Amino acid sequence: MKRTAALAATVLCLGLTAVWAQKPTAPPAEDPEVKMGREAHEEMLKSGLKLVSDPALVKRVETIGQKLAALANITPIPALYGTENKLTRPLNYKFFIVDDPDTNAFALPGGYVYINKGLLKYAQSDDELAGVMGHEVIHAAHSHGAKLQREQSKLNTQMAIAALGAILAKVPMQDTGNLLTGFQLLAIQKVNGYGQTAERDADQGGIILAQKAGYNPVGMLTFMERLARDQRSRPDVEMGIFRTHPPEKIRAESMISQISQMGLPINRRATADILKVATRTDGPATEVLLDGKVFLRTTKPERAKTVAATLDKVLNQDLQVYDVRKTGATIQVRGEHLVTLEATDGSAAPEKLADDACKMLRLSLYRYVLNGTL
Repeated sequence: MKRTAALAATVLCLGLTAVWAQKPTAPPAEDPEVKMGREAHEEMLKSGLKLVSDPALVKRVETIGQKLAALANITPIPALYGTENKLTRPLNYKFFIVDDPDTNAFALPGGYVYINKGLLKYAQSDDELAGVMGHEVIHAAHSHGAKLQREQSKLNTQMAIAALGAILAKVPMQDTGNLLTGFQLLAIQKVNGYGQTAERDADQGGIILAQKAGYNPVGMLTFMERLARDQRSRPDVEMGIFRTHPPEKIRAESMISQISQMGLPINRRATADILKVATRTDGPATEVLLDGKVFLRTTKPERAKTVAATLDKVLNQDLQVYDVRKTGATIQVRGEHLVTLEATDGSAAPEKLADDACKMLRLSLYRYVLNGTL
């Protein structure tokens, strides 16, 4: 018994000695893309990047972002550029709000996603914000930044080889300068081409990701259409080969095609502040509002509720200005009854009230066609 105990103690001692003799295990190497993103993030903070800490804004971005991130880590999404989601290496996505009024968002390799405060104000719904954030998540999931960096590195190497070849061939210095200038322009065009493909991939993947996360992918479309509309009011500067993003109009047209192919309805009113119907109590009267303006004013609350519900329903039919007609005191939409104005709806005659309401509805539709779509 004593010999057995002694033997066991000796074995245990030898085992402990063996463990102590082992070299400490080195920590696992940091993923190169994560390292690249982390170092870039730290450098931006040192350079003065200001982040927003408002709890309400942070919660909104985090809630949407983590829904998208969770799905991006388990859902393979086809890639036009970069690589498929590396499901064996899920990213620990981090979302930040930048204290900047510009309408912008960007992503670094490894899952670092940044949303400008100005973009939060510009987005008119969580669906729009989810579309933009899904776009940025796809940039990280498909390793766009890392691949663009590799392509840029290849082009820089090719440029150096071209310069060396020109020198060894004793090409005149002026001709060498022209050669390098031409090569630089070609390199810019090639890298921007990669960038445009990456943007198309992020648009396509972002729509899929937003839809799978429970958001309406039409939000990405209404955001892009409004961006295109607002850019039309700016001086038209043709970027040519220096353009890094496809034109917003082309991107929006691609989104319409993709959403339609997914079998989903395109109802812009569901994701943007377009043709919004509401009711409001004003003293003894109840008002039916369209885009914040009075369409109907009545002393009968139930009547206002019924008219608002009917108006809201017909506006989902993608109406045109010519679809609205007036006969006497009755307004019709595509031949169907919308409302008949009554003497209790105002101080003017019902026909005049109907005329005013009809003009107001047509004007709202005209503004929608002019500004709400392409």
